[in-house]
Amino acid sequence: MKRSLRRKIEAACNQTWNPRRDNPRGQVTVVVSFPENSFRDAPQWCPGPGFEATAGAGGEYAWLRDNPDGTSTAVVAGVGPKERPAADGGPWTEPEVWTATAPTDCTFMASGALWDKPHRITWLLDEPEAVIHREPYAGHPAAAMHDYWEAFAQRWGFVPGRMDRGRYPFADHRRFVVLHAEPGWDNLPNEVELLKAAVLLARTFGGTPRVYGYDPQRRTTRDPIGTADTDPTLGSIVSRLSLTSR
Repeated sequence: MKRSLRRKIEAACNQTWNPRRDNPRGQVTVVVSFPENSFRDAPQWCPGPGFEATAGAGGEYAWLRDNPDGTSTAVVAGVGPKERPAADGGPWTEPEVWTATAPTDCTFMASGALWDKPHRITWLLDEPEAVIHREPYAGHPAAAMHDYWEAFAQRWGFVPGRMDRGRYPFADHRRFVVLHAEPGWDNLPNEVELLKAAVLLARTFGGTPRVYGYDPQRRTTRDPIGTADTDPTLGSIVSRLSLTSR
């Protein structure tokens, strides 16, 4: 696998590499997708049937379900203290788990915040039709998931994402990591470090690596994930696992 992957990475770099240009390009991305059983030790929890994971490390800390009556139910774990009373009516000092049902077209449910800013669920306190249940985060099953993935990130330098909604053309509903390298820059991970990281993760977790070169028209690599070129994941992995080549 290593020899084949090296050839593919080098070929992808060489498609646009030109060290005589101010912007030498040569960027290359490897997406490593993992079978579901790669992380079988990870704690699992879901609010119930019909819920879709929307945000969080690996996608487990916010969920959404559309109901047949024109409402939606959102669950967000780890909502930090705000300038509001806590669930018990006293000062809010500890994170909570919120379960809220409100009209699907209300500001919060329609805003897309559950995918990137789920803590905004507190907006529903100002929604007259919202029904909100709050409980302590400490001791909740979602807290165990957070602890697991936090420790995983400390060990490996990344937390695998999760493919959802048929968004990607391969390995639907599997976990993945995106590794982006920019050859020719001393302060950015290069193609050698990319190969080391991709091979190690694929062998350790049974992953499948796919290589994508730079597209001058799109001004980014052709990977279907669409991660920005400045994504620090590969650098974090290289640093955490001492994979530097210089």
